[in-house]
Amino acid sequence: MRPSGPFRWAAETDPGMSRPENEDAFLADPETGLFVVSDGMGGHRGGAIASGIISEDLPVMIENALDRLKVGTTRTIRSLLKKAIAEQSRQLQLEGTSESGYEDMGATLVIALLRKGRCFIANVGDSRAYRLRAGRFMQLTRDHSVVSELIERGHITPEEAPDHVASGQLTRYIGMPEKVRSHVRSFAVKKGDRILLCTDGLTDMVGDRDIAGVLKAEADPQTACRSLVAAANRAGGHDNITALVIDWAGSG
Repeated sequence: MRPSGPFRWAAETDPGMSRPENEDAFLADPETGLFVVSDGMGGHRGGAIASGIISEDLPVMIENALDRLKVGTTRTIRSLLKKAIAEQSRQLQLEGTSESGYEDMGATLVIALLRKGRCFIANVGDSRAYRLRAGRFMQLTRDHSVVSELIERGHITPEEAPDHVASGQLTRYIGMPEKVRSHVRSFAVKKGDRILLCTDGLTDMVGDRDIAGVLKAEADPQTACRSLVAAANRAGGHDNITALVIDWAGSG
């Protein structure tokens, strides 16, 4: 538990039960109100490098852009995040094609930015953000994956998704050759809001109902994160697992 301003936050990351290395990365900058979770891909070393670059470079890029921002409206901040994420993706793609890089290096991304009583959420790939508010649990992000598109089109049901042949195939990621389009949304935070950022190592192993149950049962954010990681490992821990919880204690 780390109190800072109107919110508390905590995080837990774990390699899981099957992977030799943890390719997930997270960063928290409570002073700026910026939280980042990334899941690397492209082989063990390449994936770890990709998520590490994102967690180190993107926050600096966003913070510098926020400092230069003359009018901090909801619209301008959302535009700022989209531009920064697109630039980070371009830079990672260039790094992956350089002599020192790793071919097909890439990563997912989910961000929470708390600013002026609002929470801005941005994501690329299948790392997710959720909100627990007054007992109601909802996903805030949109998965950029083949399976998610099949569900949206009605070709498969959510129950069929985990065993589908295209499971794990992303349609967007940081470092892709094309310009990346992130999903960005915002909302006014209310006292008692609990926000979860996580990688698919959690959501592939633990269903939304059980995730919500942990977030409702564990008042302490660090304990909640540890319980979520433990639940994923009990279910098999097939991937790296990262959970980051933010509790809003301010007004609203």
